Parts: sequence; C-alpha cells; structure tokens
Amino acid sequence: MTWEQMMAVPTAPSAEEFDRDFWDDDNRVCYSADGKRLLDAENFPAEITVLEGCKVICDDAFAFQDYMAGRKIGEEIPLDERSSYLEKIHLPNSVTHIGANAFAECGELVSIKLPTGLVSIGESAFVDCWQLEKIALPAKTMVLGPRAFQGCINLYQVRLNKALEAIGEDCFDDCESLETILVPKGMKDHFKKLLPKKLHKLLEEL
Repeated sequence: MTWEQMMAVPTAPSAEEFDRDFWDDDNRVCYSADGKRLLDAENFPAEITVLEGCKVICDDAFAFQDYMAGRKIGEEIPLDERSSYLEKIHLPNSVTHIGANAFAECGELVSIKLPTGLVSIGESAFVDCWQLEKIALPAKTMVLGPRAFQGCINLYQVRLNKALEAIGEDCFDDCESLETILVPKGMKDHFKKLLPKKLHKLLEEL
C-alpha cells in the first residue's frame, strides 16, 4: 500500500466548509462547523492551542504566506524572511492527520510534540522548518508523505515507530544536521527498505 492510498482522509479544506466555519478568536484560526478540522489561520499569534476534538490540520494551515514578510505586494521576499509567525503549537491527542504544507516554512518552530493519535503526516508538512531539532513519531503514525521534513536544516534526531509503513520520497532531504535515526529494536532492516541508502548509516536501534 502506498502513502497515497493510506491518506484516505482528505486534508484539503473545501469551499463548503469555509461557508460554515467558525473562528477561534483567541488563536485566530478557523474550524469546520463540527470542530473536527482546522481549516486555516490568519494573522495568528506566535503560540497556538488547537481545540480538543480537532482531528485534521488541513493543508497550508500555518504555512508561510507572503503578507507575513511585511513587504509590498508583489515584492520579492528573500529566503531569510520567509518564515511563518508560528513559534509554538499545542496539538490535542485527538489530531489524526496533518495535511500537506500545514507547517511549511515555520522557521521559528523549534520543537513540536506530535499527538498520540496521529496517523499520517502529509506531503511537505514541515518543509523548511529550519529551527526544528528533534522529531519523535507517536506509536500510531503509519505514513510520512514526500518531503515531509525536507529542508529542516537543524534537525539532528528522528525517532521512528513500529507502525510506520510508508515514507515518501525525499522525506528527510536537505536535513544536513541529521545525525541519528532511532528505530525500534530488530527493525533496522525494515527501515532500510523505507529509507534511501544514504540514510542507512544513521539508523540506530533502541
């Protein structure tokens, strides 16, 4: 089964959901009417608490947007200014899916505790989160999408789990500080099948 097949839950917000959304004014984010999907965030603060019961962080929810750079519309934005407002986020354990580009270019995000119920992390979900240093996958996570952590240049340790079945292409590409990929005892051969050969030397069994 491929990662695309495993991503059975849609993570893109729909027009119908936005028509009936509700806002959390304290955190400046909006949810679907039933509160199960975080659809979008606008002018949000540096620290966010996601509501209990939310299951999906939708595509692009906290990703860098051009207005965040404070430059004139249409002006080119230098790479060192392409950073989302987000510095800290508290995710409830009810979250099961993180969508594509959900935290893309959150350059000030140093750490994140992934929820225990998390099943999948979408394509480019944490791409270019430059300050992110460590990631530990919860026991239920089954899928890492392509380029999920690409460009996380300060990421030095990754902890994978027994349930992980699919790792998309270039998931850890350009993670130039990566030193160790921790895997469950006896599963090194399993992860050699999921990861590119250049990362095999970083595998270390717990």
